[in-house]
Amino acid sequence: MANFKTHITTAAIGSGLLSTLCLGAGMIQAEQLILFSVLGTLGGILPDIDLDHAAPTKLLFTALGLLTAFFMLNKQAPFYSIIELWVLAGFSYALVRYTAWQWFNDLTQHRGIFHSLASALFFWFLTTALSHHVFNLGALAAWLAGAFVAYGFLIHLILDEIYSVDFINKRLKRSFGTALKPIDFKNLRTSAVMLICVVIAFVVTPSPREFGRMLFNPKTYYNVSTHFFPSGTWFNF
Repeated sequence: MANFKTHITTAAIGSGLLSTLCLGAGMIQAEQLILFSVLGTLGGILPDIDLDHAAPTKLLFTALGLLTAFFMLNKQAPFYSIIELWVLAGFSYALVRYTAWQWFNDLTQHRGIFHSLASALFFWFLTTALSHHVFNLGALAAWLAGAFVAYGFLIHLILDEIYSVDFINKRLKRSFGTALKPIDFKNLRTSAVMLICVVIAFVVTPSPREFGRMLFNPKTYYNVSTHFFPSGTWFNF
């Protein structure tokens, strides 16, 4: 399997290239370029959240803990004193960062359900729903945000499969086929739970109509072709 540095570097490069294409296609605004590039990069490390004590896992649960703490502050600010709010925020953070993190590690195994296409769909829909309902992005921008996370996620899975091929000795390693798979066939119960989560996450997403209309609109790709090369000399020389 590829290491953390390879995953995050490849996802960052791939997301940067894709976000630039989306900018040229008129799908995103210039000020959103960094946002979508970062989302794709984060998607590139998400499959390794099932690694015990690994950087992606700690990063994810630290971020979730902080978001939970800030959400608690926002919702409870009118009702409690400053010291009470601090206690609530600290408790919320610790509950997610340490208790939920430990529970998650106990339930998951590496190269299990989080190395699957089902998980890519789940994180796509989850990111879309959170972007729309929590961070107030429009339906199109929310779906694009989710798509970038799923794109980075797929880059990770494909890289792991590539690293499972020993090109020098012309053989397949034992890990081949464990990353890019529809579901975790070795643990059907976990796979069933993930598929249920995929359906639930999709139900709470905004309408994909605008996203689909832009994705399949020939004008989108015409914009890419017209902006791909400079109309005159390179760099105006």
